[in-house]
Amino acid sequence: MPSSSEQDADMEAISSVVASFLHYKTYALNNAVYRRLKCIDELSEPHRQMVASLGTIDKIKRAEALIRENYKLMLDIVYSSSAGSMPDPADDAGVFKEWLKRFFEIRQGAGKNVVSESHMKKLYGTMKLFVRDWSSEGAEERRLTYGPLIEALEDEYSGIALELRGEVHVLVPGAGLGRLAYDICCRGFSTQGNEFSYFMLFASNYILNSSLEKNEHVVYPYIHQFSHVACSEDQMRAVYIPDAPPSNMPYSATAEFSMTAGDFIEVYGADDEKEKWDAIVTCFFMDTARNVLAYLDTIWHALKPGAVWINLGPLLWHFDNVAGESSIELTRDEFLQLVANMGFVLDEKRFKEDIILTYTADSKSMLQYTYHAFMCVARKPK
Repeated sequence: MPSSSEQDADMEAISSVVASFLHYKTYALNNAVYRRLKCIDELSEPHRQMVASLGTIDKIKRAEALIRENYKLMLDIVYSSSAGSMPDPADDAGVFKEWLKRFFEIRQGAGKNVVSESHMKKLYGTMKLFVRDWSSEGAEERRLTYGPLIEALEDEYSGIALELRGEVHVLVPGAGLGRLAYDICCRGFSTQGNEFSYFMLFASNYILNSSLEKNEHVVYPYIHQFSHVACSEDQMRAVYIPDAPPSNMPYSATAEFSMTAGDFIEVYGADDEKEKWDAIVTCFFMDTARNVLAYLDTIWHALKPGAVWINLGPLLWHFDNVAGESSIELTRDEFLQLVANMGFVLDEKRFKEDIILTYTADSKSMLQYTYHAFMCVARKPK
């Protein structure tokens, strides 16, 4: 049972994330639009006219309109998780405006910042995750990243008919917006995704539970990005989500699908999770640990004897050089040796290295970051 201080901290974390969604329009307009228009206004008149002749001012004003469209999506996301505590913005704009004003007054009265810069960056990142996980534009990134994991899992259970795979229970920690867990479930496995970030949880709840039709929602995820842009159409382009309606699961009669919220170690290190899972699939997850040994302990604890763990990702240790945070950073070889030392049996034949991957990449950007990731398959001995 969480202590009262832990419950208070959790409620503040939720409130801060809600504030970020609700503050999106103000923040994005100030940073992406008004600041840029001010810079142009401060140019000499000949220079201002030259910039205007390029269509740059019109482009920025178009960005303003699309930010307002994004804001509608942000409000829908929050409302879908509000359980009635927030009025529907679509019902009565006046009532919602008063509620919004009161929400921020309460936060400020409690000495809280409206939002933090880091939270707004996370919100922007969440919008790009919609592209990676739930759009046709993200299909290639998913094929290269999720594909090998799903293939390895299906190889493990190739002898079980699709309609009988529901008896196989697969855990996906760090599930993000839920697409990998969803795709695994669509292969017949009973699957549970776990996520700690409230940004991800709000967004995944929306896409998984408020989407009935293919491509029924639209997001403009690149509207805030003014560098490395070849043409304005790339920056302004719409991305439609979801490319697959989450309600249409082919094996819903036999395979269960669920998402849980909470810290991976706390949730799956519990007694009732001991030796419960037939497989654990981790993707871009292990390097989110402050102490990766604790992650490995939890994976061992949760796996049944003889069960398999399939991992793919880089080693971008998330807490490396973060002030006030402890962090254990290992090389890939140190990591693999640690896995073996802790009792897992690595399948050397299925190890892959130098897998070139991207993460929430803008395929049309003039700047591209790539990871040289690795994949390993390990088993908990019987």
